[in-house]
Amino acid sequence: MSNSDDSELVPRFPPDRCGLALAAGVLGDKWVLLILRQLFYGVARFEDIRADIGIPKSVLSTRLADLITEGIVVKRPYKPEGGRTRWEYHLSKKGVDLAMSFLALLEWGNKNLPISGAAIGPVEAASRRHLRVALVDDEGREVPMQTIRLADLSR
Repeated sequence: MSNSDDSELVPRFPPDRCGLALAAGVLGDKWVLLILRQLFYGVARFEDIRADIGIPKSVLSTRLADLITEGIVVKRPYKPEGGRTRWEYHLSKKGVDLAMSFLALLEWGNKNLPISGAAIGPVEAASRRHLRVALVDDEGREVPMQTIRLADLSR
């Protein structure tokens, strides 16, 4: 935490220029995060999402509609044998772009919150090597967190 003497050295960015602030306006709801988590894990059907996270139907309907409006989720029809047409929900390209953010939250939760049982996390499919989220420069070199600063990217 910086003291008051450092305040002149810390750049201040208005919320309308900050992707994190804008993302919080779209994603800053517990139910939205849990719905997206389900979609990342491959759960696509309304009733399965509802049952897995215990969300009320009306809340799930509203949040899915909002995510569709934002272009994060797309809805596709499916028809069970002998049944009527129903809908599945899938991440759009914009939704898939959230993957690194969700993996970073998963890693943070595994490290900092009490986990019941074995934690889950990303592994490389073929080798099963454990993976972690990292910041890398344009050449692929990992950059230590303490050396990172926010800057105006237009300069």
